Amino acid sequence: MKTLKMLSISVMVSGALLMAGCSREDKREAADKVQDAQDKVENTADNVAQDVKDAGKETAAEIEAERKEMAAKIEDRKLAIKNELDRIDGKIKTASANEKVKWQARREDLKDDMNDLDNQLAEVKSDVKRDWKQFKRDLNAKIDKVQKDIED
Repeated sequence: MKTLKMLSISVMVSGALLMAGCSREDKREAADKVQDAQDKVENTADNVAQDVKDAGKETAAEIEAERKEMAAKIEDRKLAIKNELDRIDGKIKTASANEKVKWQARREDLKDDMNDLDNQLAEVKSDVKRDWKQFKRDLNAKIDKVQKDIED
């Protein structure tokens, strides 16, 4: 914006200098050229402002789409954990004492994963304050870890 003001002032000063040593017709032409230049600068400034505004809207829409995608991934992982917890509950009912301890420990790990995913989901749905790309990397790593835990 400051550059545009400086450019406008430069155009006006140039026009004034040109007009000082010219005939009436030359002065009128110079004034018209200065006015055209000012109009172009104003139009360019308006276009730049609109481009910035449009880019901001596009970025916001992209972030919102990514948030929805991440929320869907989290919900999928939560469903997989719930299914695994149901399966483990069945194993605990029929397992020996030693096996029950193992399955209960596994169940607790999965519950912790579920709680972590609940927290991440809440953060995705809220206004994320930290860098979105870093948040996505962290969340994808967590989802991958949960998937690996389920597969083990």
